[in-house]
Amino acid sequence: MLKVIEQQASASLRQRMEKAGCAFEFIVLAPEAGEVITPTHHRQAVDQLFLAIKHLWLERHRQMILDPRYADATPPNMTWNLDKAMAKPLNRQEIAQLMGVDKQAHNPPPFALYEAFCEPPYGTRFSDGDSQVLFREWLDLLGLEAGVEVEVLNWVDNFNLDWLASDEPDPARDPWSDYFDDGLEWWGVWCLSIWNPQRRTLSVLAASTTD
Repeated sequence: MLKVIEQQASASLRQRMEKAGCAFEFIVLAPEAGEVITPTHHRQAVDQLFLAIKHLWLERHRQMILDPRYADATPPNMTWNLDKAMAKPLNRQEIAQLMGVDKQAHNPPPFALYEAFCEPPYGTRFSDGDSQVLFREWLDLLGLEAGVEVEVLNWVDNFNLDWLASDEPDPARDPWSDYFDDGLEWWGVWCLSIWNPQRRTLSVLAASTTD
């Protein structure tokens, strides 16, 4: 059984990230005391984040249709099928890349999380130095700590990211949620689950957006 924790800190950080223009959604969970974490727990955590995202979308729609101009707006819909999702563990080098704060103008490494944090399609609005401060606060909340052996699973590793690919269709490479449709147009997609055994926190982050 996973329960949502750090709700106040998450809400405050999420608000600041949204104000800056960041594209990421996230959740921080904790298992029962003494519970041994398995891939099933990671999958359950991903499911909880997607439930939270759908709830957030519906709440935004509810607020929007209070304005008569948008009263007929269609409610957002999002589906996902985690039975199709394939998880790949990240190695130490890839996890280290997640925590780096050096932006590269050309060919950033595959897990340049800071780059994606700062450069969604519409850009971000940070004051000088604020991006690194906010990013490090976010990593800390997620349980991504230097010097701590964390387990990170990548849930979008097998997606077909090359829309010009000429190979035969492969259902195993299809996205398991329409949430990822926007990001697969060109910007990219993220979905990672992070287990920190010292803190006993299981976090999930996700992003998918377009211009």
